Amino acid sequence: MVNRTKVVAGPHGSIELELSDEENAARDLEEAAWADGESVRKAEEVQRNRLAAYQAEADSLYFEEQAGEVAAGTWAAKRSEIKERFPK
Repeated sequence: MVNRTKVVAGPHGSIELELSDEENAARDLEEAAWADGESVRKAEEVQRNRLAAYQAEADSLYFEEQAGEVAAGTWAAKRSEIKERFPK
Protein backbone atom coordinates (compact mmCIF):
# COMPACT_ATOMS: atom_id res chain seq x y z
CA MET A 1 0.00 0.00 0.00
CA VAL A 2 1.29 3.44 -0.93
CA ASN A 3 1.02 6.17 1.69
CA ARG A 4 -0.44 9.24 0.11
CA THR A 5 -0.84 12.79 1.29
CA LYS A 6 -3.54 15.40 0.98
CA VAL A 7 -3.35 19.17 1.10
CA VAL A 8 -5.68 20.85 3.57
CA ALA A 9 -6.34 24.59 3.55
CA GLY A 10 -6.15 26.26 6.93
CA PRO A 11 -6.50 29.80 8.20
CA HIS A 12 -2.73 30.35 7.93
CA GLY A 13 -2.13 28.59 4.62
CA SER A 14 -2.15 25.01 3.37
CA ILE A 15 -0.61 22.03 5.08
CA GLU A 16 0.12 18.56 3.74
CA LEU A 17 -1.19 15.64 5.78
CA GLU A 18 -0.56 11.92 5.36
CA LEU A 19 -3.69 9.90 4.63
CA SER A 20 -4.84 7.42 7.26
CA ASP A 21 -4.62 3.69 6.62
CA GLU A 22 -8.38 3.65 5.99
CA GLU A 23 -8.13 6.52 3.50
CA ASN A 24 -5.23 4.80 1.73
CA ALA A 25 -7.14 1.52 1.56
CA ALA A 26 -10.21 3.29 0.13
CA ARG A 27 -8.02 5.02 -2.46
CA ASP A 28 -6.43 1.68 -3.44
CA LEU A 29 -9.91 0.21 -3.99
CA GLU A 30 -10.96 3.20 -6.12
CA GLU A 31 -7.83 2.92 -8.25
CA ALA A 32 -8.31 -0.84 -8.73
CA ALA A 33 -11.94 -0.31 -9.77
CA TRP A 34 -10.85 2.37 -12.25
CA ALA A 35 -8.15 0.10 -13.72
CA ASP A 36 -10.63 -2.78 -14.05
CA GLY A 37 -12.88 -0.62 -16.23
CA GLU A 38 -10.07 0.47 -18.54
CA SER A 39 -10.97 -1.94 -21.33
CA VAL A 40 -14.59 -0.76 -21.28
CA ARG A 41 -13.51 2.88 -21.49
CA LYS A 42 -11.16 2.11 -24.39
CA ALA A 43 -13.92 0.25 -26.28
CA GLU A 44 -16.31 3.17 -25.74
CA GLU A 45 -13.67 5.59 -27.03
CA VAL A 46 -13.19 3.49 -30.17
CA GLN A 47 -16.94 3.50 -30.77
CA ARG A 48 -17.14 7.30 -30.34
CA ASN A 49 -14.21 7.82 -32.71
CA ARG A 50 -15.66 5.46 -35.31
CA LEU A 51 -19.09 7.07 -35.13
CA ALA A 52 -17.65 10.55 -35.63
CA ALA A 53 -15.53 9.36 -38.56
CA TYR A 54 -18.46 7.49 -40.16
CA GLN A 55 -20.62 10.61 -39.94
CA ALA A 56 -17.92 12.95 -41.22
CA GLU A 57 -16.39 10.75 -43.93
CA ALA A 58 -18.48 7.72 -44.89
CA ASP A 59 -22.17 8.55 -44.65
CA SER A 60 -22.20 10.90 -47.62
CA LEU A 61 -20.30 8.33 -49.70
CA TYR A 62 -23.12 5.82 -49.18
CA PHE A 63 -25.64 8.14 -50.80
CA GLU A 64 -23.23 9.18 -53.54
CA GLU A 65 -22.59 5.51 -54.31
CA GLN A 66 -26.33 4.77 -54.41
CA ALA A 67 -26.78 7.66 -56.86
CA GLY A 68 -23.94 6.41 -59.05
CA GLU A 69 -21.81 9.48 -58.38
CA VAL A 70 -18.83 7.47 -57.05
CA ALA A 71 -17.56 4.00 -57.89
CA ALA A 72 -19.15 0.95 -56.30
CA GLY A 73 -17.28 -0.11 -53.18
CA THR A 74 -16.16 3.42 -52.24
CA TRP A 75 -18.34 3.50 -49.16
CA ALA A 76 -17.25 0.02 -47.98
CA ALA A 77 -13.60 0.92 -48.53
CA LYS A 78 -13.98 4.07 -46.40
CA ARG A 79 -15.68 2.09 -43.63
CA SER A 80 -12.83 -0.44 -43.68
CA GLU A 81 -10.28 2.38 -43.53
CA ILE A 82 -12.04 3.87 -40.49
CA LYS A 83 -12.13 0.49 -38.75
CA GLU A 84 -8.39 0.09 -39.34
CA ARG A 85 -7.75 3.60 -38.03
CA PHE A 86 -9.72 2.89 -34.84
CA PRO A 87 -9.19 -0.83 -34.06
CA LYS A 88 -11.04 -2.52 -31.22
